Amino acid sequence: MNATRALTVGTALLALLATACAAQTPAAHPAASTAASSRVRCGSAALATAGPAGSAGPAGSAGPASWPHRVLQHQNPAASVSDQVVDTATGVAYALVSRTRGPARGPYVLDCSTLRTGAVAQGRVFRQASVAVAAGYLWLYGPPGQPLVRQVSPLSLAPIRSIRLPAVPTRHGQPPVAIAAGPGGSVWIGAFQTMLRVSTATGTVLARVRLSAGLALSGMSVDPAGQYLYVSLAHLVAGGIEGAAVAEYDASSGRHLASAVSRLIADSVAGAQLTAVPGGVWVSFRTGMLGLTMVLRQRDLAVLAPRHPATVAGQPADSIFHWPMYTTTSYAGGALWLANQVGIVACLNPLTGGVRAMERVPQAQLVYQILAADPRSRQLFGIGAAGLLRITPPPRCWN
Repeated sequence: MNATRALTVGTALLALLATACAAQTPAAHPAASTAASSRVRCGSAALATAGPAGSAGPAGSAGPASWPHRVLQHQNPAASVSDQVVDTATGVAYALVSRTRGPARGPYVLDCSTLRTGAVAQGRVFRQASVAVAAGYLWLYGPPGQPLVRQVSPLSLAPIRSIRLPAVPTRHGQPPVAIAAGPGGSVWIGAFQTMLRVSTATGTVLARVRLSAGLALSGMSVDPAGQYLYVSLAHLVAGGIEGAAVAEYDASSGRHLASAVSRLIADSVAGAQLTAVPGGVWVSFRTGMLGLTMVLRQRDLAVLAPRHPATVAGQPADSIFHWPMYTTTSYAGGALWLANQVGIVACLNPLTGGVRAMERVPQAQLVYQILAADPRSRQLFGIGAAGLLRITPPPRCWN
């Protein structure tokens, strides 16, 4: 399958997510200056357990499994959010807001907003369109194919250093960049066929992995203990990528430990989304307009759940493990958090896939992306059609 097919099957999902990533800041963002960014101080207020800012949203289904939510930041037609993350350690949301009408155009103002109060501080202007939070820092990268990652202070929003990745041959298009927290004050940064473990204090490369010829990185995730690095791979073909495989590495040295190339994973349109958990990794991938989610065991990347994935793939796409168009997962507080286009919002046992609590929301209330879960406040943060959401899962979700 070539890049044209991959683009075709992804068009509907991209359109859906574009709606979710529309402006969600409380006010329009004027141009930020370097002088203004020097006065920014984000993360000074801890996330409050009760009484957050924002308006109440529909509470969903009635009963003990209900997942009430609040809209923390409504959409704003005057600005366009390219990407955003939530740092539960500081109770702060970060966003890259385009200075033009389209979120894909840039340049982008980096801002932060306190989840408790909704107060917004604006930082510098960057060319990068995507943001991740890992190992205590912000990491700005993209657009795809750009071999430059910026390490940024989460307090002042000022850049600390730039990390360059090897250039990608133009014939391979614009592969994504992936970032995951590593052990001992480090971060793993990967793009195309190179993965680097970098010291957050000095920028020194601590380990380097070069992927096999014919494979390209599509995603990565490190388990909560910082021991295992899981990498999603795709096969390079003329005009793009197709298929998928999952590889496991030692998160310190980069030594290869295991690989998974099952028939179902190989049927992926292009790579997979990964969420590492203690003892394994959750893998979600699309086979066209439909997709599958499964959890693989750490030791050998064998499938733990669902018990009969091939059978699940042959059933209607209306469940946790089989879905249309998209799914989003995250791990925190001893639970795997999942939402998909069916309208399912659920917390699961991270190794067995057993459902602790689940509800189905109407299509108008879909959770497009789970950004983070906070065990302290027992809140889940995500993106929906109304903007940035704070969701309150049932108590039985938490370990």
